[in-house]
Amino acid sequence: MTEPHLVDGADDSAGDGDAPAADPRGWTLPRAVSVSDLGPLAEPVSEHNGQAVAVRPLTNHPGWLAKLYRPGQHPEDAHRLDLLISAPGTLPEADRAVLYAGTCWPAARIHEPGSPAVGCVIPMAPEQYRAELRRGQFSDRRFVEIDWLAKSDESIRGVGLPPPGFAGRLAACRRLTALAAILERLGLVYSDWSFSNAFWSPDQRSVYLIDVDGCQPKKMPDLHQPNWADPLTPPGTDADEYTDRYRLGLLVAKCMTGQRDAGAFHTVAASHWQNQPAVSEVLLDMLLATDRERRPSAAQLGQALNGGPYLRTVPRPTRTALPPLPARPPVQQSPADAPEPVKNTESAPPKAPEPGLQAGWILVLVLAVILLFVIASNH
Repeated sequence: MTEPHLVDGADDSAGDGDAPAADPRGWTLPRAVSVSDLGPLAEPVSEHNGQAVAVRPLTNHPGWLAKLYRPGQHPEDAHRLDLLISAPGTLPEADRAVLYAGTCWPAARIHEPGSPAVGCVIPMAPEQYRAELRRGQFSDRRFVEIDWLAKSDESIRGVGLPPPGFAGRLAACRRLTALAAILERLGLVYSDWSFSNAFWSPDQRSVYLIDVDGCQPKKMPDLHQPNWADPLTPPGTDADEYTDRYRLGLLVAKCMTGQRDAGAFHTVAASHWQNQPAVSEVLLDMLLATDRERRPSAAQLGQALNGGPYLRTVPRPTRTALPPLPARPPVQQSPADAPEPVKNTESAPPKAPEPGLQAGWILVLVLAVILLFVIASNH
């Protein structure tokens, strides 16, 4: 992997607040600001979520938020935030545009006397990531989490969203993987790949990554999410780039297949997606490789999603078996549909024919004999 620009090339004076950071998102501000510099803060749009005690809109700067951290942040967080704020400047222009358009990348560190890292200034997710979600007779306009891509097109249509189809799923996963590849090139670990940390725009076929201000260089405490545990990252150890690769692969597999359980693994294994022949192999190595360091990178997944080949070392990584499919509940039958019970005919005595039925057969036999005599006499 390319040596990360973020770790080795950042300016140590980036956090002094003297040099303004040009930001194409519409507001140029110093890289470090005090709470009073931001002006009045509106009521929180989110509280006690993850590392943040509150996320509050800036009244004088529409479209921008103050993300305020819980008390007791580590002293190194100030330097880490400064590195993140400076990171886009180390990227090629095209990557920088992708990063700013697809994430709420921090624009400034918020400080107070005695507290160098009170929080950070971040952009609000664009309006295109909101939609009316229909729930029975009611509807609610809200941000659409990428969670919806891990459901069937029928389920998505059922809440009033346009179903993505294969093309929409592919486009969203390409955007997601492009962001992951940029983070990987910067040497950053995100750890928080899951349904709740990315928004999806069905109309634009794009995604928007949130909580990126928590990224750390090279490794960070593993952020546990139910159903997202990396089987090769032991509990209690740090997450690293290989943990990120597993979780990214899991998220893409679920979004591509519209399945949330082990069925996603089996569908990936059986799929030969048109014009993306390498995607299945890359995803299976990300998810099932027995050597975590041989998991393909985000860049390799992105190349496959864009129709390119899977260039990997020889021999191929060994894989664990596909996880077992969840047990399906038995289909309930109504009494009318239930089959008649099978009778045990081996031990039961033969049933005697009914008297009326026996007499009928005798009459038929007599008539047949008479008919034969009549035919014979005519000859």
